[in-house]
Amino acid sequence: MNKNILLLVFTIISWGYSWVLMKQALNYMDPFTFVALRNTLGALCLLPFIYKRGSFNFSEIKNINYAIIGILQTFVMFALIIYGMKFVTAGKTSVVLYTMPVWTSVFLHFFLKEKLGRRKWIGVLFGIIGILCILGWDTLSKQNLEIIFGEILILLAAVSWAAANIWHRKKLSNHNPFVVNGYQLTIGSILLIILSVSTEGFFIVDWNYYSIFIILFTGIIAAAINFSIWFHLIKKLDINVTTFSSLMVPVFGLLFDWMILGTKIDIGLIIGGVFILLGIYKISKK
Repeated sequence: MNKNILLLVFTIISWGYSWVLMKQALNYMDPFTFVALRNTLGALCLLPFIYKRGSFNFSEIKNINYAIIGILQTFVMFALIIYGMKFVTAGKTSVVLYTMPVWTSVFLHFFLKEKLGRRKWIGVLFGIIGILCILGWDTLSKQNLEIIFGEILILLAAVSWAAANIWHRKKLSNHNPFVVNGYQLTIGSILLIILSVSTEGFFIVDWNYYSIFIILFTGIIAAAINFSIWFHLIKKLDINVTTFSSLMVPVFGLLFDWMILGTKIDIGLIIGGVFILLGIYKISKK
């Protein structure tokens, strides 16, 4: 089998599995402590790579656009995700977060004046219907305000991620993506450390083999290595292959959530997830 295809399969499956680990991390540490540790570790793994490429320059950190991406994509997005996961299952979190391409398309239309065609508007509509199916089903069947609150936080995280994509495209599209990712991850991690220490104390963790494994896997594999592989695959494989494959991340998130955590998958999530995946496919298809 082609090496790049094997890398793609590894990336999709490990990203899906990381959602379960993020949910389990809340058993060993407070939410902001976890994302601070996870993203700081990912940043520390990327910075030597940037330095080796001769791209490390402290003056670059003064670029306000790196800070904006770091705030939107690392600080706000991960803070909202992990706090929302206190109330929402791992699988559902991955499905709701992956509405990001829907909001990215909406932002492109209204802020960058890249008009959407009929097919992409259908994709946006499918994505919105999917969200309404998930939120509506939970409102009717569970009547649990904490679950709805958590889902709204994760939805806002998806919007923040989309805003980061738009800002990157507008201000940093000609910059090396590894450099952008390393710097924004560093800045966002510093903010997450400040947030976690000020609200939860200084890295209070139930240290054991499994909690260490969670931090190492999500920080090194899911954050640093997988994103590096992804940037490589975008250049090497057809864009339709990588785009369609990314739709499998929430599918594996749901699968691992069911297999490992025993979470039941309700009908609202299935219907909503199908609409969201169809929407992303419509938007992303060339």
